[in-house]
Amino acid sequence: MARTRASGVRVAVLVGGVLLLALLFALGPGRILSLLSALGGNFLVIVALFGCHELVRAAAIDRCLYSHQRPGFRRLLRIRFLGEAAGTLTRIGPFAAEPMRAWMLGDQAGRGPEAYAAALSELIANSATSASVTVVVAGFVLVARAIHGELLVLAHVLFWSSLVYVGVAIWAVASRVSIIGAVARALGGLPFVGHRLRTDPVRVRRMEDAIVHALTHRPVALAQVLLLECVAQSILVFEMYWTIRSMGVDINLGTALFVEVLTKAANVVQFIGVTEGAYAVVFNWLGMTAAVGFTLSLVKLLRSLIAAGLGLAILVPGGCRRESAEIGAAALERS
Repeated sequence: MARTRASGVRVAVLVGGVLLLALLFALGPGRILSLLSALGGNFLVIVALFGCHELVRAAAIDRCLYSHQRPGFRRLLRIRFLGEAAGTLTRIGPFAAEPMRAWMLGDQAGRGPEAYAAALSELIANSATSASVTVVVAGFVLVARAIHGELLVLAHVLFWSSLVYVGVAIWAVASRVSIIGAVARALGGLPFVGHRLRTDPVRVRRMEDAIVHALTHRPVALAQVLLLECVAQSILVFEMYWTIRSMGVDINLGTALFVEVLTKAANVVQFIGVTEGAYAVVFNWLGMTAAVGFTLSLVKLLRSLIAAGLGLAILVPGGCRRESAEIGAAALERS
């Protein structure tokens, strides 16, 4: 009965999201289709830029792995694309993609907690770099007082939440506080679902030690990872600039950087209809119209799917296609 009830809730939420998506599209179908058609061949550049972003992040994971653990760069890049495809298809983004990538990396590297730690180390470095960019950009805008109203509130939320995140991340790594273990224990104590979320504390602590080692005991590797994460963030900003310019909307790189920061709030809730609605609201606040924001969210969805599909088609040789299909299917099942 509980499973039937849960399935009913999921179906209801999915139907509601689809209806919201249809409603958003109905508000300006002509304008949205016009923006999409304006992309033309520039869409291929957008796909290529996102592919470069995934390549850079795969290189960052490679630097987080010890030399004897590395499963090969092609395989790392394939794992990145498999995770992106899974996260996009399930419509919950990084909440599905990142755990799947960690699991696939552990399976491929064959070293369990150490491989999971490498994936988590890269994720921490990426999120901390992204949050640092948000702090700088939002802080500059707040000091300059160039915005007001809802945008001012959103900039404050992004600035302070990102500042807290960066501070906690640095403190946790430097002091070796067992935050992951504390979260795992809290999840294991939840009613009804806690017994399914319990983890081995010894394995968790071993993984945390590996994360601390990767982020503190190899300063050269850490510097390389942070540099790669900065490059990855820069690619996303340029992708934002190129996409909006290709739609025929006048924008400069500075504004594209600000838009990339603001849309981080829209990316927090990854669900069909909700994400697109959040983009529409943010762009309406920016004065670029909701149709541009809605179209941008659709372009991001399409470029993720196409980049992942093309990447897997190129990277996976014929003899390994079954292996990748099995890994992807298992990862989706675990989600």
